[in-house]
Amino acid sequence: MSLPPLSLISEATLKTKEGQEIKARELWAQQPCFLYCIRRPGCVLCRDEAQKLWREQQALTDAGLKVACIVHEWIDREINAFVAEYWAGDIYHDADKAFYKAFGQGELRTASSLALLNPLNPAWGRILAARKNVKDSNVNGEASILGGLLVVKAGEGGIAWMHAEKTFGEFPDTQDVIAAAKEALGAAQ
Repeated sequence: MSLPPLSLISEATLKTKEGQEIKARELWAQQPCFLYCIRRPGCVLCRDEAQKLWREQQALTDAGLKVACIVHEWIDREINAFVAEYWAGDIYHDADKAFYKAFGQGELRTASSLALLNPLNPAWGRILAARKNVKDSNVNGEASILGGLLVVKAGEGGIAWMHAEKTFGEFPDTQDVIAAAKEALGAAQ
């Protein structure tokens, strides 16, 4: 999948936890940015991935990246639980889902929860593994919109790297993510 143009996300209006509105481009105006666009803050898979990425946050910041999380819906109870236990960093609300549309080159990508009726679906293995690492989760909120990971170069440099979730909880190994982010920025060691 080719990288989407920066124009799909740069003018998106994001809202901080405190309610302040900013343009997305402000996140990477001064330094490159690593963005985790989660499907749902209460999701066991999303919480597991968030805590894995947050544990490696220092490696990302050492590589010169600002690290932030993007959500497409804001349910206070869900955000508060997510931030308290799984993501201690900046979190932004993308009400227009611009980041989520960027993963589909301008089209919102979704997956059907009906696929989970198949006990052989690989998502079940990921769910069982995530339950070992996540003490609580829930099914509150919109679950079908797929998320992913982005590395955006500083200024108008564009999107350097992307991983678009293809099915529920499908993410690369965290160390591979960090290596790809560093490589995309030319900081591989």
